[in-house]
Order: sequence, then C-alpha cells, then structure tokens
Amino acid sequence: MKVAMIQFLPLCIFLLINTHPLLAAEPEPVVDKQGEPLQPGVGYYVWPLWEDNGGLTLGHTRNKTCPLDVIRDPSFIGSPVTFRAPGLDYIPTETDLTIDFAVKTTCNEPTIWRLLKEGSGFWFLSTGGDSQSLVSKFKIERLAGDHAYEIYSFKFCPSQPGVICAPVGTFVDADGTKVMAIGDNIETYYVRFQKVFTYAQEKNPAFSIL
Repeated sequence: MKVAMIQFLPLCIFLLINTHPLLAAEPEPVVDKQGEPLQPGVGYYVWPLWEDNGGLTLGHTRNKTCPLDVIRDPSFIGSPVTFRAPGLDYIPTETDLTIDFAVKTTCNEPTIWRLLKEGSGFWFLSTGGDSQSLVSKFKIERLAGDHAYEIYSFKFCPSQPGVICAPVGTFVDADGTKVMAIGDNIETYYVRFQKVFTYAQEKNPAFSIL
C-alpha cells in the first residue's frame, strides 16, 4: 500500500500543475502588399488582385441619393479605408471588424460600412453604419495556400449564431456601376491592401471628397 501511494503522488502533483487551460492562438494578422500587418485607424487602398488601380470608393447608385454605396471604380485609385478591431493593435483575419472610409462626403452620414437589403436574398454594401450594429460587422479572409499570402476577401459573417454568412463580391447595376454586394450568384472579390502613406506621393490623391 505504501508503494502504491508513493507511485500515485507524483501523478497528482502533475495533474494539479497542468490544470490551467491552454491559451488560444492569436488571430493571424492581415498584411499589406509589403507584408506588413494592417494597423487600426491607418488608411489603406483596397485594390483588385490583378492591378494597382480600380480600388474601392463611394458612389451614388440606385436612386442616386444618400447613403453612398461601396463601389469599384476602374478609372480611380480608390478611397482610403480604415479598420477597427476592438482590443487589438493590428487587424486580424476572421474577426469582426468595423470598416470606414477615411473621406469627407456630401452626405451628412457616417462612412462606416453596413449591409443594406435591396431585395429578396440580395444586399448592397452601403454606408451610414454604426460600429455597434450587427449589420456593420465584416471579416477579412485570406485566400488559402502559401502562394496567396497577401490575397484576401471580405465577407459578412458576424460572430453571432443564426446570422447570414456570405462573401462580398461585385454586382453590376443597370448603368454599369460595379457595386459591392452579397447575394445569389455574387462571386467572391479578391483584393490586396496598400498603405496610403507608403504609396508614391505623385500618384496619391488621398482623402478625396465625394
């Protein structure tokens, strides 16, 4: 009996020492074209995968009034966006984010992204959002594979059960405007990020007013 107790005690001590839960790994940072992690509150251009132009910006669509919608303009570098991730000093993948355009507009509304329902099973990416609102929670997802280290996409997928989860893509409206949207037959739109202040100054029309 004494031998059995001597053999059992070290196991008890080991179990007591190892009762602390393992810490979860930190989310993977989103990186820009230079491989640097995106920073909260810093302006970035959101460019299509295949070129350094045609970025995301704001535009009048549908009834041509406010709020402004998130669009792609092939003839324009794009407008800077900023990201917020509560409690983190970098922007992670697969985490609820608030996304905002760092521009002044003629609409007396916030430029925070929100999902705005347009029809059955179809939503536009618009503005006038609220950082506390569920419809203003977006995520950034990295394209799988080592070759796709700087290639990402947006998705609307709030961390709450029972909420729609879908990738953000491009919808071409009646006048040819490329509006960012989610819905049936909307394919994922892949992007890269370019920090505004590291882009060549002669090509930088940052903080344009719409």
